Amino acid sequence: MSDSDDKSRRAGDKSHDHDHSHDHEHEHDHDHGHEHVHSHPEEPSAAVAPEGDDAGSKALSDALRSSFEIVKVLMIAMAVIFCVSGVFTVKPQERAVIFRFGRPSGPSDQLLGPGLHWAFPRPIDEVRKIPVTEIQTVRSTVGWYAITPEAEAAGERPYDTPSLNPATEGYTLTGDGNILHVRATMRYLITEPIVYSFDFINASNIVQNVLNNGLLAASSRMPIEKGLDLIIMKEAVETEVKAQLSAMHLGISLQQLEVQVKAPLQVENAFKAVLEAQQTKDKTVNGAHGYANALISRAQGESNAVVNAGLVDRNTLLASIQSESGYLSDRLPEYNNNAQLFVQRRLAETMQRVLTNAQAKWYLHGEGNGAQQELRLLLSKEPEKPSTPDASGASGSK
Repeated sequence: MSDSDDKSRRAGDKSHDHDHSHDHEHEHDHDHGHEHVHSHPEEPSAAVAPEGDDAGSKALSDALRSSFEIVKVLMIAMAVIFCVSGVFTVKPQERAVIFRFGRPSGPSDQLLGPGLHWAFPRPIDEVRKIPVTEIQTVRSTVGWYAITPEAEAAGERPYDTPSLNPATEGYTLTGDGNILHVRATMRYLITEPIVYSFDFINASNIVQNVLNNGLLAASSRMPIEKGLDLIIMKEAVETEVKAQLSAMHLGISLQQLEVQVKAPLQVENAFKAVLEAQQTKDKTVNGAHGYANALISRAQGESNAVVNAGLVDRNTLLASIQSESGYLSDRLPEYNNNAQLFVQRRLAETMQRVLTNAQAKWYLHGEGNGAQQELRLLLSKEPEKPSTPDASGASGSK
């Protein structure tokens, strides 16, 4: 092929390209072989070059294929994320319930135990965890003076004001019309998770209200002197709280209750003086009661000793009289048989008993006519010499 033919062909190709872009009509016949047939009315004998169109279609096909692959990977990743996002863990001290569109997905009394569980992400499912072995804590919101937690932690006193401001300071009224500051912290354990979670919208707020009501009720039932007694106030608040919890059946059990009481800051010194005077009075009265009890006990002991001694003497005398009465009663028949003989025998027995150890004995017989008798006794009798042992060891007199 000559150079002139090449130049004419290139010129023809250029004219063909220009005309193809603007003036030529294309007739495309798409078949399974993807062949493009171009009819050129003006130049029917011109050669056709399909390489450019095939490259574009292939690039488009590759781009679409890549896009589909990316979309497929994204969908798989989203599905994995969707599944993984529904996994949740229930701790050993917790139980869980799955709510599907606001309702429990299973029986209302069925709780999920510790471990891994799965649920649909929000807004389909909602997982509500219930602490069953963890101690819950609530603090009263009434009855205490205004102070920031930081200042209280630092041990600072609240700002002293001339009078109590009910708008910013809490207080309770006692039974005798006095003002008292009371605060309580309650620790409880959930014993019935189903009741605690499903029967009440917010059970913890109800528990706090029960604690507040217990403080107000306990304060209103006692005078200020008892209200300032921490032990008495704690017992009264605990009684009120337990009664309300039992009546409302919240499904919890009271574990610990801490109570703080304080007189109003404006009259705190006066309250201290009254309490000191009351303590002094109680101490003096208790001392007097102790002394009186000791004195009464000692007097009672002495009285019991005297009474017991009298009882012993009485019993002894009665026993002696009864013995003598029995003896005389037994001897009465003998006396009735022979009175003279009976008297002589009794007299002989009595004299024998009386004069058993007497060295000398004298008998004075009375005269029957009642005349006076004269008795002369020789009292200068020489006493016998005491015996002394001899050489052989036998005793003898000198």
